[in-house]
Amino acid sequence: QTWRTLRDELDRLALVTLATPDGQVAQRSALTPGHKTILASLELPEPPRYFDFTPTPG
Repeated sequence: QTWRTLRDELDRLALVTLATPDGQVAQRSALTPGHKTILASLELPEPPRYFDFTPTPG
């Protein structure tokens, strides 16, 4: 694969922050088969699905 192809595939991976009355959470998008192939080729672990939990104070 070319660097451009790898970049295009990895650009589809997103991290979003979801806010609720109880707090917020940062969650990544689901991995595509292409993401999994790239990570396996580089011998990298799958990134965690959830990155941050911040409860609403009070």
